[in-house]
Amino acid sequence: APLVALPGLALEAPEALALALRRAGLRTIGAVAAQPRAALAARLGAALVRRLDVLMGVEAFPLVPRWPAPLVVADARFAQPLLTVPAAMKMVERLALQACRQLAEAGLGGRSFTVELFRADGAVARVAVESGRPQRDPAAILRLFAERMAALSDPLDPGFGYDMVRLGVSVAEPLGEAQLALDGGELAEGEVLALVDRLRARLGAARVRQLAWADSHVPEAAGFDRAWAPAMVQESLPLAAAFAGRPVELFDPPQRVEVIAEVPDGPPRRFRWQRQLYDVVRHEGPERIASEWWRRAANDGLTRDYYRVEASSGQRFWLFRHGLYEQAATPDWYLHGRFA
Repeated sequence: APLVALPGLALEAPEALALALRRAGLRTIGAVAAQPRAALAARLGAALVRRLDVLMGVEAFPLVPRWPAPLVVADARFAQPLLTVPAAMKMVERLALQACRQLAEAGLGGRSFTVELFRADGAVARVAVESGRPQRDPAAILRLFAERMAALSDPLDPGFGYDMVRLGVSVAEPLGEAQLALDGGELAEGEVLALVDRLRARLGAARVRQLAWADSHVPEAAGFDRAWAPAMVQESLPLAAAFAGRPVELFDPPQRVEVIAEVPDGPPRRFRWQRQLYDVVRHEGPERIASEWWRRAANDGLTRDYYRVEASSGQRFWLFRHGLYEQAATPDWYLHGRFA
C-alpha cells in the first residue's frame, strides 16, 4: 500500500496521541500530512510533526549504531578534567597495564584496541588500532596508538578537557607464553609483525598489502595483492610450492617476440626481443597451460606451451607459444617473464 494510505498507527505515536488522531478523524498518514504543520504542532505537539516529516522523507533521521561491548575494559574518571591530549595518553598508559593484566589472567591477547576520550561537553573521540597477532604488551600497544595519533588528519581537540578515558579490547584470541630466541630476544617473525602493525596504524589497514597466490594455473591470474592478513601466510604455502619454477619478474602484458624453431611445434632456437637477437643454448619444456574452460567454450582462450630458455649471453627467459597448430595456423610467441 502507498505510504499515505497507511494507518496513523504507523507514526508510532503514544497511545494518547493516537487516540486524539482518531477522534479528529485523521485515520491515515495521508490525512495527517494534509494538515498544516503549524496547527498540528500547536494541537498535538512538535514530536508528532517530526515523526511525520521523518516518515515522509522531509527530515533526515540518521541511525546511530551501538558500539559492541568490549571484551576487556579499563577506564578512569576524573573530578578535574584532563586539559591536554598528552595528559590523557599518560592515563591510557596506566589503563593499558590494567587491560593487559586482565588479558593475561584470561590467557588472551588483544587484536583490536580502542581508546575513547570523553570530553566535558559530551563529545567522544575514538581512536582504534589493530594488531597482526594477539598482543598484551603495554609498550607495543602504546606504540601503535602513538603511530595512529601522529597520522590523524584532524588532531584531537580536548576542548574543556576530558573527564573520562576508556581503553577497550574488542577482539581477543588465545595467547600462551612466547618462546624466545636462544639469545633471549624475540624471534625475527615477531619483529616483522611489529613493523607491519606500525605501518597499518600510521598508513591505514588497506594500504599495507600482501602478495598471495590464487587458485589458478594461468600465470597472470595466479597471484594478487590484498590487505595484509597473517593467516594468508600459511594458506599460500602449498600453491607457492606449485609455482616454484616461475620467474621472479613477469611482464604484464606478455611481450610479442619473433621466434625461429627447428620444427613448427618444437622449442625456440632463436628469438628477437626489443631489437636484439638471442641464441638459445639450453631449454626446458614445454609446460602446457590451458585456459579456463569457460574461456575455451567461448573460443576466447588458447593453450600455451611455456619454455624456460637460456641465451648465449647467460640470461634466462620464460617464453610461450600461444595456441596449438591445430588451433591456429601460425601460433604467436610471447616473452612472459625473465629469471633473476
